[in-house]
Formats: sequence, structure tokens, C-alpha cells
Amino acid sequence: MNRTRIALVGFTLALSTMFAAAASATPSVGSFEVNCGYAKSSTEVAPSTAPTDALSGSLSFGAGYFRSIAPTTSWGVEASYDNLGNTDWNTGTASAKSSTTIFRVTPEIRMNFGAPVGPSFFAQGGAGLYAVSSKVETTDVLFALDQSQSKFGYNVGAGVGLPVGPKTKLNVLGSYNSISTAGTSTNYLGLRAGIAFNL
Repeated sequence: MNRTRIALVGFTLALSTMFAAAASATPSVGSFEVNCGYAKSSTEVAPSTAPTDALSGSLSFGAGYFRSIAPTTSWGVEASYDNLGNTDWNTGTASAKSSTTIFRVTPEIRMNFGAPVGPSFFAQGGAGLYAVSSKVETTDVLFALDQSQSKFGYNVGAGVGLPVGPKTKLNVLGSYNSISTAGTSTNYLGLRAGIAFNL
């Protein structure tokens, strides 16, 4: 595990501890959510040594904590692992496979629309740290690549919350993510479904 990943894990644990302490010291005003879904990139995510074929897309999963700061507004933090999949190609002398994964930790703001009870729509946005890992696997050493970079990025999205129990909601969220890179931006879409538990 490299230093970037160790720092990210430490940062995530510190945030989780902080929010847990805040939640236990006050009346129930927050919710904890676990989610999973699908992440799909544009062609810009592929490493520069790879062709422009888009990555296939793959599993995304994560968790977050949101605390109410107004009747229709919450703030919190999310962490997620987004696997953007892979693509197979040929260097001319060997077969190759490109893949990209992203670990994200972002503070978030969520605005709820509709009645406090029952189904509701919400919009969400946040910005923070995106750790991007890109890999090219091939028998041709001239095209081999395995790199990790920590970048600033942001996300915006919208979704719907459906009550499934007295203190439980099913949240479905679609989001657009953009990560700052030299010369251009890395972009990908995510679709996640999660269970939120009121604390």
C-alpha cells in the first residue's frame, strides 16, 4: 500500500470518527448510508498510452454520513471506490489491457425537495480528493504502466429517496464526476442505490 492510499485511509477514518462523535453527542439529526452501483467513464480516463476506446465500466460502492443543518438541507461526507472497468487493445506487438479505479473522499451538500414524509427528490454536490489509479498490463514493457495520482475533483447529481421503514430510506442517485488533470478533465458518470439509516 503506497503513501497516498495510507493517507486516504487515515483521512477517511478521522472523518468517520469525527462524525460518529458528533452524532452520539446530539439528538438524532443525521443518517448513515451504504450504497453500490455502476460507474462509467468517458474516453478521457484511459491512460495516454492506451487507445481512445472507452473503458467498460464496472462496480462502484461506498458509504456516507449526512447531518441535517436546515429543514431541507444536509451536509456530510462520502467515500467511494469506483471501478471504471477495462478495455482490451493491441500495441502492434502485444495484446494489452487498460484499467482505471478511483477512490473518492468528498464533503457533500444535499438539498431535499418535497414533503418530509414519503418519497422525495434531492440534489447533491460536493468536491474533494480523488485518488486515480491507472494500469496498463501487457507483455510489451514499452507500454507498461501502473500509476496513482491524487487529484481535486467535484461531483453533482440528483436522486430520489423512497421510505422502506420507519427510520430507513432507499436512495437512488445519478451523479457526474469531474477530476482536474493537466490540459483536460477526467469525467465519469455514476449510478448508485443505497440504504440510509436514521441515527
